[in-house]
Order: sequence, then structure tokens, then C-alpha cells
Amino acid sequence: MDLPTEFSLSDLLELPQTAAASSLSELQKLLDEERNRCAQVIAVSPENLTEAQSDEVRVRFTGRKSPLQDWLKSLRNFPAEERKDAGAKINQLKSFLEGEVERFVLACRASAEKLRLEREKVDLTLPLPELNLGSRHPVSAAAQQLLEPLRRLGFTVIDGPELEREFYNFEALNIPAEHPAREMQDTFFVASQWVLRTHTSSVQAHAMLERGVPLRVACAGFTYRNELDLTHVPTFRQIECLVVDKGITLANMRSTLDAFFAEVFGRPVKLRLRSSYFPFTEPSAEIDVQCQQCFGSGCRSCKHTGWLEMGGCGLVNTRVLESCGIDSKVYSGFAFGMGVDRIAMSKFGIADLRSLYEGDVLLSRQLALR
Repeated sequence: MDLPTEFSLSDLLELPQTAAASSLSELQKLLDEERNRCAQVIAVSPENLTEAQSDEVRVRFTGRKSPLQDWLKSLRNFPAEERKDAGAKINQLKSFLEGEVERFVLACRASAEKLRLEREKVDLTLPLPELNLGSRHPVSAAAQQLLEPLRRLGFTVIDGPELEREFYNFEALNIPAEHPAREMQDTFFVASQWVLRTHTSSVQAHAMLERGVPLRVACAGFTYRNELDLTHVPTFRQIECLVVDKGITLANMRSTLDAFFAEVFGRPVKLRLRSSYFPFTEPSAEIDVQCQQCFGSGCRSCKHTGWLEMGGCGLVNTRVLESCGIDSKVYSGFAFGMGVDRIAMSKFGIADLRSLYEGDVLLSRQLALR
């Protein structure tokens, strides 16, 4: 049915004068009229309808104010023995109208889009303009680059909860209640016995209790502390590694660290272990890597020391092994952990850690090119 572009649908879309029925024969007559009216409308060529008019068709036949709704409500007026058949006939017509109208509306939209392209004279054979697809956040990129060498070194990457019980975050790691070591971490307490984990070391306790020994695992995830300065932020990522087996010594730990950081930075780097204290390792040390911005001469990023602290390490404290059900006379182990954010600072030459979390798109784009 070809009609002028500016034709009116008022006649075809006029609602039936009698929208209700009280018997099966009356209902059948109304349903047949509605089916015929819909057939007349969808016979109109889609090129003759605007998008607004096609939407008007959809609302008229399948909307909440369509006659279908009135007929469904009028079923209560039917004799009990006819209601089932009447409802089936209405639903059958409803399915037919919905399918036909949907195809018709899609055809109208496709026709309108074709006309728009012809008007604008768009050449579909031309290449698309350059898309701004974005890139990984520098910290996310650094985390992926840290996990790959760990996998090659034989570590299994695991995950753990960020909302943690105090037992796993403190007690299982040789930090009992009221222990002075808790003062080292300004913790976000959520509820009684629940904290936002202050380190990924809590995953060590989960792994030893759930997986047993021998064990070689790595965990990367977010940790939370109330800290904010050039090299600290309240929410930061850590990577924690744990090895437990027979005959593990400091020599195994040092060789693993040397191999790991050489792969991370793409070349051998100067590494030093500085004696320190961690409740869950004994002996313990801080891991320092020569500053990759000044290479030891001193700059703002390394606080003019020539070294950048990456994390901590040490042999697993025997009390931690015993609290996790491991015989410390048979097994020993080492653990090391580091802040992914610090690694990203060193890899990308960033002086202020806070700049990674200020949402500067230009910074992310610049770093993505390196």
C-alpha cells in the first residue's frame, strides 16, 4: 500500500468503538477486526512512515492502552466455561500482533536509516576514523607484568577476600590482639572482627590452611591503610608470594628475588636486603631496588637515597606455620611481598604515587606509549 509521505494514520489506528465483549462470538468478531486492521497498517510501505509514526503503530497495537488489555480485563464477564477459550484466543492474537508489529517497526527504522545515509552521502567504503579505545591503567599493567614472571617461576596465582576476619589478617600471622605490631598498620575496621585487609599476607594463612604443603603461591590484590603521601595511598595493590617446602633457606629466597626483578625490569637490577621486622617472618628484611630514575645518584622519587623500597621478605615464622597446622620441624618457607604501585612508579618514572589515582587521562595515554 503506497501512500503519500505526509499521510495520516488516524483512520487506520482508530480504536474500535466497542472495546469489550461478553460472549465468545462477540470477542471473536472484535479479534478478527483487530487482526485485519493490523494487516492494513503493516501493508503500508516502510518508506512512507517516519520513526515517530512507526512508534505510534507499536503503541496502538501492543501498548498498555491497546484493546488487548481491555479484552483481557473483560474475561471476568464471560461464562466460566468460555473464559479459557476466550483467554487463549486473545493471547494468540497478542502473539501475532507483537511479532508482526516488531518486524514492521524494524523495517521502518532500517528504511529511515537508509534515507539518512543517502541524505548525508556517507561513503560506507571509507575507513573508520581513529577510535579512542583507551588503555590499561599503569598499575593494572604493572600487576599483569609482575604475575607473568611469577608463573614462569612456578607460582600458582590465587586470590583471597578483601573484607577479612581479624584472625587471618592478624592472629594467624603472629600478630595477636594488643600486639605492638598492629600499630604499624592504621587499619580500616568495618565491624567487630572484620577489617579491610591491610596486606595480602592474609592469603598466606588461607593457602596454608586450605591447600597444605608443599606450597608455591602468589596473590595479587587490593589492600587498605589510612596513609597518604608521595609514596603511600589508602588503597593500593600488593603482590604476595609464599613458598613452603622441606629445606627452604634464605639462599632460595634471594635467588628467586634476583630472577624475579630481572624479569620485571627487563635487565639485572641492583637489589639489597635491609634488616627489618615483620611479625610473620623471621629473619625479615626490606627489599630495596636501585632507583630506576636516578640510578643511585639520588632524586625526589627515592628521597635522595638512591634506593626505592619495594616490599618486605623473610623466612616464614615458625609460629605462623604452626598456627596453620604445618610442622615447623619438617617444613620451612619464605615469603615476600611488594606494592604494585611502587613497581609502576619505578617502571614508568613517576615521581608522585598520588598522580596515578587523580584520573588524569593524559597521564595514562602518555604511559601507554612507553
